[in-house]
Amino acid sequence: MRRHRIEIFNRADLSFVAFAECSEPDINIDFLVSAESTVTCPGQVAGNIGDFAQVRINGRVYYQGILTDINFDGTKTEITLQQMSELLNTQAFADVSLLNSQSIETWLGNLFSVTFNGSDPSARLPGFTLETGTATTGTHAASDDGVYNLYELVVSFFKVYGVILRISFDFDSRSVLFAFRSVSDTVLKLNLNVSDVIEFEVQPSLVSDSPNKIILRNQANKAEMVTYYWHPTDFSGTIDTNPNTNRALPVIAQCEEITLDEGTTFSAAAYARAQEVLYSTRYDDLITVTIRADSALVNTWEIGQLFTLYADDKTYNTLLTGIHAPSMASIELTFGYVRKRLTQILKMKK
Repeated sequence: MRRHRIEIFNRADLSFVAFAECSEPDINIDFLVSAESTVTCPGQVAGNIGDFAQVRINGRVYYQGILTDINFDGTKTEITLQQMSELLNTQAFADVSLLNSQSIETWLGNLFSVTFNGSDPSARLPGFTLETGTATTGTHAASDDGVYNLYELVVSFFKVYGVILRISFDFDSRSVLFAFRSVSDTVLKLNLNVSDVIEFEVQPSLVSDSPNKIILRNQANKAEMVTYYWHPTDFSGTIDTNPNTNRALPVIAQCEEITLDEGTTFSAAAYARAQEVLYSTRYDDLITVTIRADSALVNTWEIGQLFTLYADDKTYNTLLTGIHAPSMASIELTFGYVRKRLTQILKMKK
């Protein structure tokens, strides 16, 4: 029988607050949207909203998050947690032109340092540590008067350039770690027609939601235009100005005018914008797969893992973006960039 335990730490200095045994937790991890997890413990458990917490299963840390609600009803305590990435749900000023000379990881890292290791004592994180790891260059971010939501930036760079950020904390060193990595090049294969798969759902995107052609015009010189096309191939796909090979059909065009930042050429800004729009539609099919928790299929999968899924006579090349373990009895994997109902669900039950 598995043992479940929650440990709570003070946000300001990661000092120990409390621990408690708990029933099977409902753990929800999602890179693209806010995701809530809950645990229930017998008796009263100390803790305050904003504290950090981690859930252990048989001694191993399975999940870390931020305490957002704690409720004692006289016999048991229910604790609600949000992902560590909720720390990023704040705004900051930033100079987007620096992306012409800095990697995404360096640029974001500087924003994080100012936000979480700066002059505001209430915003500072204990032992703030940054591991840039990868260095992704040749990028551009659309600016809104230099004001950015950090969470939205991280999601955008993940969808377009495959940059993944993981936030974790360590009680022993009293530190909070921001670590970057890239989407793995390894592709895992999963057959959805085996008995250990309880059910799966495929929600195909509406073609009108997925532009595969973008026409860009210089706002300051309307005669300067360029058209980029999306060519679907395996996982990565390609973007170029060639309209004659391997086109996605039907053609869905998007038109935009570009305002150039100082020091940026139209060609560079246009290509960067084409990447933002067309690459972010690569995994528009929302796919969920529910697997028995005790299945040999269950692995230590990570967000950002590439998969080829086989279902009957169909094949889906996709990306793992969410993991949900409801009461630890089953595991639901979510693939793709979309988090909404797009069209009729294709659902298979075992």
